[in-house]
Amino acid sequence: MYKAIVFDFGNVLCSLDRESFITKAAARSRLSEKELFATLWNNGLEQEYETGKFDSHGYYERIKSLASFDVDYDYDTFVADFRQIIQPNPDGEAALVKARDLGYRTFVLSNTAFLHANLIFSNELMATIPELHILSYKVGVMKPNPGIWQRLLEYSGLKAEECFYIDDVEKYCDTARSLGFGAFQYDKNVHKLSQIIENTLQ
Repeated sequence: MYKAIVFDFGNVLCSLDRESFITKAAARSRLSEKELFATLWNNGLEQEYETGKFDSHGYYERIKSLASFDVDYDYDTFVADFRQIIQPNPDGEAALVKARDLGYRTFVLSNTAFLHANLIFSNELMATIPELHILSYKVGVMKPNPGIWQRLLEYSGLKAEECFYIDDVEKYCDTARSLGFGAFQYDKNVHKLSQIIENTLQ
């Protein structure tokens, strides 16, 4: 019997729109959109930022150096554009409410950095319903490292088999399963998550 539902943030509780940010930032850079995307994600820079090795100002300065941004593409403008990557996902938010209403303990576990995590706490549902937010930049470890799920178990006092984990990335679901979690790979374009929670877990 599951006691808790653990939600990923990006592309589960929210939607991600990296492309529109890349288009804006590349227009202010010497890099092409493809080059800028490769500079920001799926590399050591992303990992260092999302595990809290440096703050958002440090992240901006590193990207600015690599991308040679226009002089007037300052930190505040960059941040405003970067935050627009996070877009609402009403289905994810409805699923969080459904989990609470069904009596499950709820948690957020996510690879993320301050600039995006900040938007969790500006959304009342995502800020107040989950008991804990296990965020990579706070705990210093990120998926697929098992340590981030182990932090959740330590803080919550739960066993892995008591938790059901939802992520859009299959390899992260596989890691959670290897630790004993139930897991479901969610596709916001295919599934209705609140129904899955009600039909699968009840």
